[in-house]
Amino acid sequence: MSISYREDIDGLRALAVSLVIFNHIGLSLFSGGYIGVDVFFVISGYLITAILVKDSLQHQFSISSFYKKRILRLAPALLSMLLVVTLISCILMLPHELEKYFKSLNYAIFFMANVFMREEVGDYFSLNTDQIPLLHLWSLGVEEQFYIFWPLCLLFLLKRVPIKWMSGLVLSLIALLIINAEMAMQQNIAKAYFAMPVRAFELLVGALVCFLPKHVLQDKWASYLVWLGLITILVSAVCMGHSTHFPGLMALIPCMATALIIYAGGQTVHANPLLVHKWSTWIGKISYPMYLWHWPLIVFLNIYLLSLNVLNQVLIVLSTVLLAYASYRWIELPCRRFSRASSTKVILIGFLIPALTITASAHLVEIENGFPNRFEASVQQHSDGLISYAHEIRGICHNGLAPNQLAPTQKCILGVDKPQIDFMLIGDSHANHFTGMLDVWAKDAGLRGYDATQDTTIFLPHVDLYIPNQTGFTLDTKFRARNDALIDYLQTHHFNQIVLAGYFENYLRTYRLNNLPQASSAQLMFNSLNEAMPILFKSANEVMIILDTPTLTGRMHANCPVRAEALGRHVSCDFALQHDPAMQQFAQIMQQLQQRYPQLKVIDPKVALCKSGHCSASIQGVALYRDQDNNHLNYRGSEALGRAYLQQHPNPLGR
Repeated sequence: MSISYREDIDGLRALAVSLVIFNHIGLSLFSGGYIGVDVFFVISGYLITAILVKDSLQHQFSISSFYKKRILRLAPALLSMLLVVTLISCILMLPHELEKYFKSLNYAIFFMANVFMREEVGDYFSLNTDQIPLLHLWSLGVEEQFYIFWPLCLLFLLKRVPIKWMSGLVLSLIALLIINAEMAMQQNIAKAYFAMPVRAFELLVGALVCFLPKHVLQDKWASYLVWLGLITILVSAVCMGHSTHFPGLMALIPCMATALIIYAGGQTVHANPLLVHKWSTWIGKISYPMYLWHWPLIVFLNIYLLSLNVLNQVLIVLSTVLLAYASYRWIELPCRRFSRASSTKVILIGFLIPALTITASAHLVEIENGFPNRFEASVQQHSDGLISYAHEIRGICHNGLAPNQLAPTQKCILGVDKPQIDFMLIGDSHANHFTGMLDVWAKDAGLRGYDATQDTTIFLPHVDLYIPNQTGFTLDTKFRARNDALIDYLQTHHFNQIVLAGYFENYLRTYRLNNLPQASSAQLMFNSLNEAMPILFKSANEVMIILDTPTLTGRMHANCPVRAEALGRHVSCDFALQHDPAMQQFAQIMQQLQQRYPQLKVIDPKVALCKSGHCSASIQGVALYRDQDNNHLNYRGSEALGRAYLQQHPNPLGR
């Protein structure tokens, strides 16, 4: 049984979807436009709870009928969008991307997209998300997971709790869930963003409206409250941003504002003129398909290497409205006639058969490795390079057997396989990403190297590393354990060269050394490197430091060179070389070190890929960086960088 139609709620839907779209197309004014999803959650919680309460009190509730209605509401537009997006993805996406897409599709059809995004994507606001077509379906996952439990819980409560007590009970649940949300965000805010238990209180805020006492308000006061709610939502959309501690307590602001609009708007015959305007209600009616279509359009624009300029922003909005109207007019409305069909038939045709078909398709795409034969051999080769990870290729050489136990030298051979080890590589994952380059150099020089790298560990003797978390910094015991093990090892071994590499400036930018502020950490880094030099020179004839490669900047993606080749697009995959205070601090540290140790050799790979303040994401057609990573080289890119360097400069390892 339905409840009375309210124009103002459709107007509220129009506001919510507009904020989301404006945020996603990059309008900086609406940096917090993502709160539109939270507005949708509150609306959904209110409407579904109102229907459940009404049906329950009239003894007309049926669980099968409830899910039948949910399928009829969601499936027609969703399945049509998924069909079109899947066909386009099969044309545009690289093989490994298509595999990942079908995996996300499999999760999405079972309303588990939020689980996939939490585990496979991570931060909702990261640059890599703008090439994931089904990212936005995380919100559907949250809603439908909530509606697995809420109807049954609500029916149980309505049978045992007087209706007058329900508002207090729901309010208590909201408070408990907010506490849970804040705790989850303390552990991992990126993953918490997608979690249903973290978001459940937002839907319950909408449910709470159904149980609040219906005080009679004068029209003008009801109108004032609606305006207050609207202004609060708009101010939140403007003032919030990617750095806002969100969701959790901050999400209460737009959620309570939405609840206020729904509560007060239902008590006045003079509803808010903005919300009941004919254009607002029209947009509200097609808001669901608008939400479904807008994000894939943005993603395909990015995949096709088109910029999100003003013209394309306008085209995305217009295309979204046209596709949404077409979906609503010729798919959603005709499918409503199935409301007379049995629940079994609707669930079978509208959910189970499509879901099983998608599952089988995802399995086939995985078996066929993303159908690489869609592209020419060079594209396949370069695409494979994007996912060639040095830490996988080098295996146990990276991270070793344990922080205090290095990997066996016989398993970690760079360059020529011979008994004598000529050089040793020490550093973190950024040292590890140079192994392809060093392998090329070592083979060219007829040398053998040994790599003993570890994540987040540059060689700083007698220093502790603190990793940032939601509440401060936590001691990383692996850092000192590895460096102590390296000191012990170097005391009993001698090499021609020792090579240090790493993401040095990040230890001044992101981490803390001995839990000191950044300025003090810089001095500590210099002191520790100054202490390290005698240890290293005692264990080697020569010490070399390899400076890091630049970080991709702007909206540049690692896959740009491969995607341009695959699509036949003649676009530049260059990016600006940027400097920040941490990089300047490390540059000063290196100057001081070289003044004290003139024999210290410093190699800068940027000379092979950067010129006049701009760098390339590829060398001779080979993409340099790892897929969905803006600072780590892939292994084949590292090898290409090594070859390019040798074409311009003498071999740093010598002959």
